[in-house]
Amino acid sequence: MNSKLYWLVFLFILNGVNTLRLTRDTVVSSTTPTPDDDDDDWDEDDSGEEIDDDGKIYKNPRNSPSTLCPRDEEQATLLGQKCLRKCSSDEDCKSKKKKCLCDGACGLSCIKPDRECPDPEQISFGGVTASGKLFGARATYTCQHGYHVVGLQSRTCQGDGHWAGSPPACKQNIYCLSPPTIDHARHNALPEQSTFDLDSTLQYYCHTGYVTNGFPRAKCLAIDGQASWYGPDISCEPRSCGAPSDISHGWHAGECYTYGCRITYHCAEGYELVGKNERFCQADGTWTPKELPTCVRE
Repeated sequence: MNSKLYWLVFLFILNGVNTLRLTRDTVVSSTTPTPDDDDDDWDEDDSGEEIDDDGKIYKNPRNSPSTLCPRDEEQATLLGQKCLRKCSSDEDCKSKKKKCLCDGACGLSCIKPDRECPDPEQISFGGVTASGKLFGARATYTCQHGYHVVGLQSRTCQGDGHWAGSPPACKQNIYCLSPPTIDHARHNALPEQSTFDLDSTLQYYCHTGYVTNGFPRAKCLAIDGQASWYGPDISCEPRSCGAPSDISHGWHAGECYTYGCRITYHCAEGYELVGKNERFCQADGTWTPKELPTCVRE
């Protein structure tokens, strides 16, 4: 190989190595996390951390969910609220920028206190004043003389950066008041809303452990100048676990076999009960504990 060809090959190889190094550096730099990459907002699972008995992760496993500000994710979903990471104290939050604060139906959550909500929407024939735009701020709506606020009179800035619920409307006289209450059920309106516009529709849902029977919707309609709710036509019946199994040389006491019911096991004379003497009907329609006790001869 002559010297000119040798240098051409050498330069070609050298250029390929530099290109490979450049490509590698580019990939590495593009995947290198920024200081805020771990500062996520939404509730998620992390491997390698201890899990509380309700399936939520806590950095301090001694912490437990708050009874003063409990999390109700089912209700939050119905209201369209996005829940942030669950917490019991500031230690559970992944970022020092966040605090463990009460966020409505989402309960105690890791919140950025300086996170802003947008300007609240204006309404026709009325106005809105806000105490601020940071988490916890309140927007209050008022109407001109002769009109009434129909909907939420005030809305709160939530941890997800949105105002709770929807803006109300200013109406002159025809609207519905609080919707019907159904035992063991709830609907998809905020509990503080007491007035509803015509044609408003609410969806009802039975509580966990209950089965929906009937038509689960209600609508605000005006008939002969009077606004009223029509529907829902439902009942929420406790879920059945079925008759529990009996045990040899013993029996069970209790005739209630639906959600929340309890039965007890007893042994015949001359036998002793081994195991749990009580079983409970759960929301999913199964008895707990699953294992039956036994009666053994004394």
